[in-house]
Amino acid sequence: MGPRLPSGEFIDLPGRGEIFVRRAAGPPGSPTVVLLHGWTVTADLNWYPAFEPISQRASVVAFDHRGHGLGLPTRRFKFADCADDVLAVADALDIDRFVCVGYSMGGAIAQLTARAAPERVTGLVLGATSTAFRGRGLRAVRLSLLPVMAAASRLAPLKIRYWGWEQAVFNLIGANISRWAQAEVLKGDPQAMLDAGTELFNFDSSPWVAELPMPMAQVRTLGDKVVPDCLQQELADAAGGIGVYSYRGGHASVVTDFPAFWSCLDQALDSVGVPAAGRASPSDPTMAEASR
Repeated sequence: MGPRLPSGEFIDLPGRGEIFVRRAAGPPGSPTVVLLHGWTVTADLNWYPAFEPISQRASVVAFDHRGHGLGLPTRRFKFADCADDVLAVADALDIDRFVCVGYSMGGAIAQLTARAAPERVTGLVLGATSTAFRGRGLRAVRLSLLPVMAAASRLAPLKIRYWGWEQAVFNLIGANISRWAQAEVLKGDPQAMLDAGTELFNFDSSPWVAELPMPMAQVRTLGDKVVPDCLQQELADAAGGIGVYSYRGGHASVVTDFPAFWSCLDQALDSVGVPAAGRASPSDPTMAEASR
């Protein structure tokens, strides 16, 4: 049995297909927060502890990216398409303006969404992510294998792809996660996983992230081995003026140490205009007036 989750429904995205979306209503008149998950996981697995506390201050929307979980099927996974999907979901739900909260790979998609529609994305919270993931040295060499593996995978029979993905999940991470979590990861399309890795290898927002006009905040996971400190620092350096909220935790601490993650996300949401009930946002004119 998995955790308790908000209700969800399949909605139609014209020209794209059906996608499963979870929603949790916030206080009347509150903003909407769209949660964007990380590589290989699902929205449920990435965000299940966050739905309830965020919904105390905002309406919450979450869905799986292409090739992940119940996301749209795709022949070739692209971050740009995922960013377009965010806007298409918002259109289908009649949401004009919203805040994006992206974790890891979801942080890259959030940046692209904000770049595509700066008039609609009112704030960005970027967790355990960066402007680029390639890095240097041995890390860059390892990531450079992903495009090669993705190309080779396309030549393999479908059954072999899924068998290989199952073995990777069970042997590499299966001992550390529950059966429900295993099932969530195994919903993914193996080819999409490798294509997403290729996108991570090629992604670089450093030339334009500072031009994004909305308030931004960063939740940094110090000691993270998946997106190391040096890469998260590159985001802080490139964005300029971004609010940084840090705690010590690994990449999975978004769920395994949620209280520590939430202590930073709570402050980050405040800083981009999603304050807790009864607490003014730093961008709220009434707060600015009170500080004079």
